[in-house]
Amino acid sequence: MGLATATSFAARTVTRNLARRTKSAREDMRMVFKFPFEEWQRLISPDREEWQNPEDFIRTVNTNKEEIWADLGCGPGYFTLPLADKVKKVYAVDYERKMLEVCKHRAEAIGLKNIEYVVCTEENIPIASEEVHVSLIANLFHELLNPDAYLNEVKRITKPRGRIILIDWHPIPSPAGPPLEKRIAKEKALDFFLSKDFKQIDDLNIYPYHYFIVFERD
Repeated sequence: MGLATATSFAARTVTRNLARRTKSAREDMRMVFKFPFEEWQRLISPDREEWQNPEDFIRTVNTNKEEIWADLGCGPGYFTLPLADKVKKVYAVDYERKMLEVCKHRAEAIGLKNIEYVVCTEENIPIASEEVHVSLIANLFHELLNPDAYLNEVKRITKPRGRIILIDWHPIPSPAGPPLEKRIAKEKALDFFLSKDFKQIDDLNIYPYHYFIVFERD
């Protein structure tokens, strides 16, 4: 086998393996866990700071006052509020209108006025194209019923060379979180994002029960 033939064969093998893993990831994501709105207070429990402290997140992502962020699946604003204190603007995005109402009430209580509240579906995030510098997908990916469509929308609203930050649960025992069988392993999530042509630029280890992967939009 010549060098060119071997190289072509290796490339085809990598492509087939990636497609196989991506198909498996999609199949695993058909049955998902949706966090119930009625339990929203658990999402801002002080206990959460012991294993997912938002200040650790802020220190890690190097925010600046010129940035516009989208906090996708923001819930009651666990990350939204500390972000809004550090950046120019945050889009708080959720499919659950009641979650956005809680987030807005909490933000207004501390005087934050640079948050825009957006009700979305997985097929439509009503934010202008190439609007945000950073899209945050925290504790959301395992909930998506249509991740293909959702990531297409994430790509659309994110500026070229903008960042996409994925934080989600390792399938290991933890003090909170979705059932283990509903979690998506880091390797499968990574394969899925790469299949959508996001470029991985960092892989961080700041939380004990979550992976934290940073991508760049082309």
